[in-house]
Amino acid sequence: IGNLIVTTLSNDYMPLLRYGIGDLAERNERSYGTDYIVHGRARDVLLAGDGQRVTTWQVDQCFAGVGGIAHYQLRQSPGGECRLRYVPESCGLDADSLRTLIARLESLLENPVTAESVPTLLPEASGKFRLTCAVA
Repeated sequence: IGNLIVTTLSNDYMPLLRYGIGDLAERNERSYGTDYIVHGRARDVLLAGDGQRVTTWQVDQCFAGVGGIAHYQLRQSPGGECRLRYVPESCGLDADSLRTLIARLESLLENPVTAESVPTLLPEASGKFRLTCAVA
């Protein structure tokens, strides 16, 4: 997983510049070609208990097969503890699914995770939602 750098090759009037856009990506060689996984913003990386980076994409994988959540935000404190705030779907989130999700997140992060159901999550000033973030 590394920083995603972009450039243009078709502009005759601009010098060839490379721009770091703040995203993380992973290159995957496949038998049929190469593809890339965009892991999310570098500023949204969390830290596992062993100090390894945990990206938004990796956190998203913990939600695979878990229904009942419309939207979430996972915030990590400086001590490593994580707080999952989620908006349940109208059908709700059953207790077993929530336990499964928390176990997956704790395994990935190697840190304790608490969960809280909330009626809504507010966007940033930019209008975007940060799914993962470290807080001071």
